[in-house]
Formats: sequence, C-alpha cells, structure tokens
Amino acid sequence: MLPWLVGMAVLIAGLSVGIALGRLDAARKLSDARSRTIAELAVVQAELDGVMKEALSGAEGIVHLVQHQGDIPQELFDAMAEQIIRNHPQIRNIAYAPGNVITRLYPLAGNEKALGLDYRTIPEQWRTVERAMTSGTPVLSGPVPLVQGGSAVIVRAPVVLSSTGTSGRRGYWGVISIVGDIDRILSDGGVTSSAALHIGVRGKDGEGAAGGLVGGDAAVFADDPVVTKLGVPGGEWTLAATPIGGWPRLAIIESQYFLAALANSLLLGLLAAMLVARHRELHERHGLLETESQERQRAERALRDSKNTLQAIVDNAPALMYMFDLEGRLLLCNRPFESMVGRSSDELLGRTREEFLPRHIAWQHRANDREVLELGRMCEFEERGLDADGVHTYLTTKCPLRDESGQAIAVIGMSTDITQRKASEEALRLASTVVECTADGVVVTDPAGLIIATNPAFTEITGYTAEEVRGKRPNILKSDRHEADFYQTLWSSITTAGDWQGEIWNRRKSGEIFPEWLTISAVRNADGSICNYVGVFSDISAIKRSQEDLERLAHFDPLTGLPNRVLFQDRMQHAIDRGDRYRHKIGVLLLDLDGFKTINDSLGHPVGDQLLQLVAARLNTCVRVEDTVARLGGDEFAVILSELSEGTDAVEVIRRILSVIQVPFEMTGGNGMVTTSIGVAVYPDDGHSVTELIRNADAAMYEAKGAGRNTYRFYQRNMTQEAQSRLHLENALRRAIEKREFEVWFQPQFSLADGAYLGAEALIRWRDPERGLIPPIEFIPLAERSGLIIPIGEQVLEMVGEAARRWLDAGLSVGRLGVNVAGPQIERSDFVAVLRRVTSQWNLPPTVLEIEITETVIMENPDHGRRVLHEIQALGITTAIDDFGTGYSSLAYLKKLPIDTIKLDRAFVKDVPDHPWDVAISRAAIALSHNLGFKVIAEGIETEAQRRFLHEEGCDEGQGYLFARPMPVQDFEAWLRARATPTGTVRSQLAVSDGASAP
Repeated sequence: MLPWLVGMAVLIAGLSVGIALGRLDAARKLSDARSRTIAELAVVQAELDGVMKEALSGAEGIVHLVQHQGDIPQELFDAMAEQIIRNHPQIRNIAYAPGNVITRLYPLAGNEKALGLDYRTIPEQWRTVERAMTSGTPVLSGPVPLVQGGSAVIVRAPVVLSSTGTSGRRGYWGVISIVGDIDRILSDGGVTSSAALHIGVRGKDGEGAAGGLVGGDAAVFADDPVVTKLGVPGGEWTLAATPIGGWPRLAIIESQYFLAALANSLLLGLLAAMLVARHRELHERHGLLETESQERQRAERALRDSKNTLQAIVDNAPALMYMFDLEGRLLLCNRPFESMVGRSSDELLGRTREEFLPRHIAWQHRANDREVLELGRMCEFEERGLDADGVHTYLTTKCPLRDESGQAIAVIGMSTDITQRKASEEALRLASTVVECTADGVVVTDPAGLIIATNPAFTEITGYTAEEVRGKRPNILKSDRHEADFYQTLWSSITTAGDWQGEIWNRRKSGEIFPEWLTISAVRNADGSICNYVGVFSDISAIKRSQEDLERLAHFDPLTGLPNRVLFQDRMQHAIDRGDRYRHKIGVLLLDLDGFKTINDSLGHPVGDQLLQLVAARLNTCVRVEDTVARLGGDEFAVILSELSEGTDAVEVIRRILSVIQVPFEMTGGNGMVTTSIGVAVYPDDGHSVTELIRNADAAMYEAKGAGRNTYRFYQRNMTQEAQSRLHLENALRRAIEKREFEVWFQPQFSLADGAYLGAEALIRWRDPERGLIPPIEFIPLAERSGLIIPIGEQVLEMVGEAARRWLDAGLSVGRLGVNVAGPQIERSDFVAVLRRVTSQWNLPPTVLEIEITETVIMENPDHGRRVLHEIQALGITTAIDDFGTGYSSLAYLKKLPIDTIKLDRAFVKDVPDHPWDVAISRAAIALSHNLGFKVIAEGIETEAQRRFLHEEGCDEGQGYLFARPMPVQDFEAWLRARATPTGTVRSQLAVSDGASAP
C-alpha cells in the first residue's frame, strides 16, 4: 500500500501543479489573442479612418464655393468634381442638388437615372438629408441602394448660403452628396482584406452599435468580439473583430504545461511507486524466502498492471511520448506518435528514425538526443515533424533515462504540437509590422496616461524618439493653442463614448506647431475596465495648405493677387454694414482701361498680363490701407473707398488714379501707354445694395467712356434709364439675329468720268416688328461694343452672296458690291475664313466683292489690320478705306497698306464747292490718294455742283442721292433689270456735260 500511496502523492502533487499551469496557460493564450486582436483592430481602425477621411472629405471645396457664390457654372462643377474623384478613387460620384433635387452629377455616364431625383420621394435617403438640414453639418447615410444601381455610403453636406456671399441670397440652398464606394472603402480600410481578423462594421446611417450592418462579417458580433468605435459624419460606426480561427478555447488537458506536468508526474509517481514496491518486495523476499514464489507472482502482476496502466496513460496523452535507446532505436511510443508517423507501434519499435522520418528531420531529432545525453539533464527543443497534412512544429522536452547505477540507458521525450501557436505569433509579428510601417503616428498609453509605445511614424511626425517619450504624458506635444475647455470636452467624449476624433494643433520637438487629425480610443478588458488608450494621428499640414490655396483661388485674382469679384462683393457688403453703423459714405469706383486691347493684341498676351500687374500695383499706391482694390475681370478694376464724409471726397483719389495710370509703363515687350475711364457710385446716395452700386458705377463708367475717355463720371439717375435702354436694345438685337430681321439695301456707284454704273455699296437695315425700319446709326455702335456685330456681319455677307449669285445667274451685271466690315469682325473673329466660305458657298467671282474698312479700325491694330487686308487681297477681292479723313491714320503708314480704293467721307463733300476748307481738304485728299496709287470714290453726292467739282478734281467714282437712293434687294434687282439691254450689257450712262441730270 505504501508504494502506491507514495506514487499517488507524487501524482496528485504533479497533477495539482499541472492543473494550475494549464489554467495559467489557457488564460495567457486567451489574453494574448485578445491583445493581438486589439492591436490589429486599432490598425484597421486607423486605416479605415484615414480612407474615410480622404474619400469623403474631398468635396469640401465645392461646398464652400457654393456657400459663398451660390450656383456655380456646370463647367466649374465638372472640373472640380473630376479632380476630386481622380485624387480620391473611393468616391463614385458627386451629386449637386439645389432644393434637394439632383440637377448635376459627375461623372454623368452610368448615373443618368439619378438626374432629377427628388430626395424627398425616397424616405430612406430623405431621412439623412433632413438630418443634415436640421443639424447644419454633414451626415453619412448608408449603405443605401442607388437609383443608378448598386449601393454606397453617401455623405450629405448641407449648403447654407452665406449672407456675405455673391449670390445675394441666404438660407438653405440644398445639399452636395458625395457617393463613396462602400466595398472599396472597407477593402482599402482593411475591414474585408485583413488576413488575421474577421471584422464586422455596424452603424448604418451613423447610428453606431444600434445601426444596421455596414459591411464585413456579421457573425463577428455574436462571438464575444473586441469592439471599438469610429467617428463618421453625423454619427459613428462600431467595429468588432475576432481572430480568424476563433478565440483559443484551450482545455486544461490541452495545455503543454499540464501535459508535461502530468507525464512527469505519472513517470515520477510510477517510478516512485515501483521503486518503493521493489524495495519492499526485496525486503520481504529476504525476510520470507518461503513466500518467494508467491511474492514474485504478485510483483510480476503488479508490474504488468503498472505497465498496462502506464501504457494506457501514455497512449491517451495528447502529446507525443516516446523513448529511444542509445543506438537511436525506438523502444516506446504512444498512439499520437503513431498517428504522426502514420504507422503502428508494431511497425516502429526497434527501428531508427531514419527508417520512418525524412532524413533531415531524423538527423535533427538524433542531434537533440545526443545533446541531452551529453548534458545529462532535461532539455527543451523546437523540432519539426511530418504529419499527414504537412510539416508541423513541436515543443519537445527530453530527458535521459538512467539505470540503477546512474548510467543513461535511453532518452525519453514528450512533444507538443505548437504549429498553431507559431502561426499566431507570426500574425502578431505581422500586425506589429503594420503598425511600425503605417504612415500615421500611433501612441499607446497605460490607463494612467503614460506613454508605453509609439511607432516610427510618431517619431517622423513629432521628432521625438520612442525612448524620449516613454513614461511621459502625451501633453509634451501640447501647442497651447487650445483652451482648457477643449481638452475637457475631449476627455469627456473618451470617458462617455469611448473615443474622440477631431482636429488638434500640436507642437513638434523642433517647436513648430502643426495641425493633425487625431483619433483617441479607449481599449477595455473583458471586464470593461480600461487597459490602454490608443491615439492614431496624421499630419494634415498639406491638407490645410491645399484648403488655403483653394480659398485664395476662390477669392483672389491669380494674375494680379488682387481680390476677385467674389471677395470684392463680400468686402463691399462689409463696408456697407460699417457705413450703416457709423453713418459713413462709401465710394465705389469701376475702372476700365482705355487702349489695353491694342497693347494686348499687338504685343501679345504675356505683355498684356504684365501691364495688368503693373496697373494693379499703381492702383494700390493710390488708396489707403482700409480701402480695397479688386480686379473684376479682363481690364476692369474696382475700388472701394470707405469712411467718406461726402461722395466728392473720392475726387482726390480719382484724380490720383487718372494721373498715375497715364504715365507710360515699361514692359518686357516695350513701353506702353493706357488711360482709364472711371465710373463712381456713392453709398447710400446711389444705391443701397452691392448689386445696385456696381450697376450704377458701371453706367457712370459707360458715360465716362462716351465723354472721351481718361476721365470720370459720378452716377446720375438718368444713366440707369440709358443703361436699361441699351440692355433692351441689345436683347432686341439678339432676337433680330436669331429671327434674321436684318435686310441689305444697295446704293449704286457710278464713274464720274462717263456715268457708267460700276457697282453698289451694301447697306444694312433692321426691320423691327414693333418699331419698323431702324437705321444703322441707332444700333451699329451698340452691336460693335457688345460683339454682336460679328454674327450680324456674317448674315450680311451671306445675304449679299446669295443676291449676287441670283443676279449673276439671271445674266445681270452687278459690278462690284462693297461690304462694310466693323472693327470687332477684324479683331475677334476669323473674318477671312468667313469670307472664303461665303464666296465658295455661292461660287462668286472675287471681283464681285469689295471689303470696306474704316481707317480707325486699321490704325487701332496696324499689324493685324495689314495682315488681314493682305489675306483678303490674296482671295482676289479688292479693299477700300471707308470714311477717309475722319480718323487719325498716318499717311506714311497708309501708303504701306494693301488697299485699292479710298472713300472720301460725306463730311467733306456736303459743303463743296462753296466752303473753301472742304474744297481744300477734298482737293488734297484726291491728289494724295492718286499719288499713292489709290482710286477715289466720294460718298454723299447730292447736287450736280458737287459732282462736277469732284469730277474736275479727278475723283474717279461717286455715290449719293444725286444718282440713286439706297434700295431694298427687290427694288435694286428691278433697277438692274430696267437698266440692262436685251443682251444683258449695262447702258447706265450719265451725261457728263454741265447740263446733265441724275438718272
């Protein structure tokens, strides 16, 4: 009995130790698994937060622009949306929804179904739009099904128009929706692509743990997951994670420590019992020789029973148990060993390892046996074994077995499969590598707030090494830019919600203050107590600079650096508000440069840009610091003069501006000189709103230009009526172009030598359905200023070409038909291309047309004008200078122009031969033109005396009421037919004697 009591005592003691070690091992493995999962989930949280922030905050620039400007042009919206989606591939599209109705989408392709969608008709989407309207902040919704197919998360950014914006409106405008690819976001954020975790995200529509599934593995939430929170616009998401393969649920009997203790206990207990029993047997054998046979049988039976018991225990142990002799032959093994090798013990006993294991594995095991024998004590090794499913790693404990003399006779081993544990350790190492390699800074503190770990990105961003901050509090980064209330709110959020996310300013080791986007999360143990705080942050200095650049682009002119129209109107409103408060007057000056276009076209746009920069610099020298100089566009500038006692106080500044602008500018392409016309409106005398003041100043500027330029005009009430009349006339002109209300009349031209018909001048008339026939003098100047003369001129050319073709086909001799061309047609359009198209379309001989251009148009841009005249003559079409003598042309330059005819203006014809000055001018002009090789035609001949004088002075041709009035197309055609002979030749001869009369 005593041996067994000793054995049982040893076994019970060993089992107690094994149970304690097994429980500690199971608890340690579960704790290790949860710690690894927490660390890995923190990485995923940081990555997902970064992806969400990058993907769904890109469109803030569009929201800010609409807040200040109201509706923006389609082209600007498309350009900004295209850049945002290119930089943030997680965004599927951006929707522009004034009044909660989608009117624009980018990209439109594939999303056409969503155009015109009213959010109020889809309750699921309207709920989040209404939340955004109520809160005034962006709200995330989804995942939601899309009208155009698929599902996505959507950030609803409400737009409330700024009271100081340029739209003139305020209040709720609508919503900008940023549609994110939820699958791409979850994949890029590591939720669905994690190799170590099953992750689920809950919080549909930002409702956190109470919300529906957002994505990932829904089953995670039922498996005691590690949970953390992620702030999203208007709410939060809950992230839950479990390891792939589940939590380690290690039974005590599965612990390698328990098994090792159990095996050792069994071995020691059995050995102890056997030794005690053997000793007792020997003692009894010596004492009772007579019972030797009986005792031997009992001892053999006990030994057999013990061996069977030992074999049963060994066979049922979860670890591999085996014994090899000194020659490496297998003496003992259990069933797990048999399973590993894939053979029975009968096949294995007496064989060496090389006979049933791969050679390299057998050599490793034999080398470990030799080490145990050499050291003479128990040793631990990591060994490899070949299982049916591949190579496994085992934790092996080996010790020498000695005989009664203490000599080693064998090696006993016990091996536990640690393949899964090694894989878990590798996963933990990988998670640690991810934290080490992420671009976001990571800092981990203990519950007391002392730093225990950081990653390399922390050092790169802050400048502090891990050794410098370990054991210190994160407030070493404090920038002192936030009040105490800010930090109280931060920690209150962490205490109540478990996390905090937002923008914060911190200080680097160098002393530099920088902005960062920070997420702080509390990590809790299974019992709910806080074990760590994890902070993940990124340096958003570059994002801040981009926002500042975008803000500057939205409010400042990139060429001159002056405020643009948006900022000008905002400052104007601010000046009005201050004027109301302090009873001051405000001067609004609108300036337009006179002569800028000539410099820009002749010297090139780079020189023109340099001139605008120099003008901006001079304007700034003329005003006070509290005043504003802005560029509204093109060569138009504006000035706000604040705090005036009277409107006339602005005169001193105006005169200073006129003086400095007219001083020649030194530029890269040469010197240039411009002047400026200034219109002035005074608040509150001339208007009470920004729009009204700018409109009235513009009307005054128009009057200043009409007064001869390089001057200024204060606004008068009648200017508004004149501006409205011009606007009405311009709208009527646009309608006339669309409805083709213009007509071409023709006035014949004759040879003053023999009275022969030579051709006609095409004259435009406008037949307005309300006012009837309108002469050119009433609409041509406005058409030229507005640029409408370009489409009008094209219509005139087409009508002349069509009529000429019809008359030529009818066999009528039309001579040459002169067509007047205005300055904008030469400067702003490809007039020669239009002329070429018309002659080709109507198959006209080039001799049928003559192009008439005023000398003023030519001299405003001589090089360009000369080039156009050369191109016209290259088509075989003749050219003429119209209204000669009324401009400011240089005779020296005029002789270099490719022209055929000079048209003497009617102003010099009407008083000849009675007025000596006109006689002298006409005589000189005719003689000069002939000397330069030009033909001369006189306009406005109304009397026989005028015709006779001009003929005697050598004038070649003439036109006027003396010969024929301008005629509509039908009347002119009838006139041509009446003057034609049956053979089709013209017989329009005028008597040239003194008694001749007009035809």
